[in-house]
Amino acid sequence: MKTGAEKAAKAVFGKVLAEVKPTKEELEESVYSINQITSALKKVVAKDVEIRVVGSVVRGTHLRGESDIDVFLLFPKKYKRDRITKEGLEYAKRIVKEKGDTYEVKYAEHPYTRLYLSSLGVKADIVPAFNIDNIEDMSTAVDRSPMHADFINKHLSEKQRDEVRLLKYLLKRQNLYGAEIMTSGFSGYLCELLIYRYGTLSDLLENAANFTLPILLDPKSKAELHDKSLVKRFNSQFIVIDPVDKDRNVAAGVSLETLGRFVMMSRAFMAKPRVDFFRGRSFKHGAVQRQLESFIRESGLDMYAIATKVPDKSEDIIWPQLRKVTEFIAAYAEKLGFRIYSSIPIILGRDGYLLFFAPKETLKTRMQKGPSVFIRKAQEAFSKAHTGAVAMSMRGDAIYALEKNRYADMEHLMRDVAAGRVLGKRKDITLRGSKLFINKLPKECDETVYADILESFRMGSGG
Repeated sequence: MKTGAEKAAKAVFGKVLAEVKPTKEELEESVYSINQITSALKKVVAKDVEIRVVGSVVRGTHLRGESDIDVFLLFPKKYKRDRITKEGLEYAKRIVKEKGDTYEVKYAEHPYTRLYLSSLGVKADIVPAFNIDNIEDMSTAVDRSPMHADFINKHLSEKQRDEVRLLKYLLKRQNLYGAEIMTSGFSGYLCELLIYRYGTLSDLLENAANFTLPILLDPKSKAELHDKSLVKRFNSQFIVIDPVDKDRNVAAGVSLETLGRFVMMSRAFMAKPRVDFFRGRSFKHGAVQRQLESFIRESGLDMYAIATKVPDKSEDIIWPQLRKVTEFIAAYAEKLGFRIYSSIPIILGRDGYLLFFAPKETLKTRMQKGPSVFIRKAQEAFSKAHTGAVAMSMRGDAIYALEKNRYADMEHLMRDVAAGRVLGKRKDITLRGSKLFINKLPKECDETVYADILESFRMGSGG
């Protein structure tokens, strides 16, 4: 980095850190809450169950206002998996006593309990796991979480913990943070490992600006790997080997699109460091609807929005299904000759949205390619199958049929989609009875949906 940019980046980081680092009072409140929760648990859990607080609070990498607590109940290996799940839930429920305190059973690899402790003003996850010293003894994916905390606490300096905070906040504001399947972004642990590997946020961004695929990193040795067989082994172009589990890719959840956006953002920031990158996209409250309308006018595209209800299930279950349905419909439209510039699935509570952006076009007919005329049986079968074609033609040695299109335009196709005539029920998703909106969204649509659509086209400023 050039000296001028170096100074600008340092000034930006200093300004942002002062805003996002937890205050002394907040840290003291977190310690108090942790002590209250662990003390309550000690009164109810069995003596052979170890209570461990893990997560970003005890790692010193959490952001201001995000002091959620992760408490692990570590059971001996002699216990069976269903027993630790059952007892873990029971222990967590037994400490919810104060008025206003509630709990919710959540599901990852196995159930855990999320406590909403209004008496302390915090949210805490109580997670049952096995107490292991060696990764070879791991029975569930969460067993290694305490080992992650040990590694980070041992290896990250205080300055680097602040660098992690800056990275997390930057990624959050750029919509690149979060291991959830909807986001396909960077997890907190991945952020910690990247800072450990590169030392500082500046060095990470400078290196990211020059990333070429595949990216193979081993944070434990701080080395860049050159074994291309890892790509096939992990089925990924972005591999960050877990220091506590050599068989795990910590970056497995990061999509290539997210990684690509991170690279482009790194290049833009390193070229001209600005606080704007930490302010997020400029989707002004009350203006996102007008921004979307303006985009539709300027692009000349039509937006088709199918609004449907989705079951009250975890987004990790519903969103992949909605994405596959969206992809199927886009592929079906393209098979009929229509061009889909963008297809976007969005979930907001019980509302699901399938959005398609396509150029205005009428396609009364479409060309369907057939076999080479020199493959007689195939050519004759193709000609017989297309006796109703408007015309037949040749291109090179291949025969083509000019067929009447089932739909002359996207609107007619999308009306059939919304009526459930194109795609039947797929697991938890059914479009029958859904509503179609063209170049607008339902009146009750949340601003978040507008912002998500605009974000998919990377409109606005701030990186």
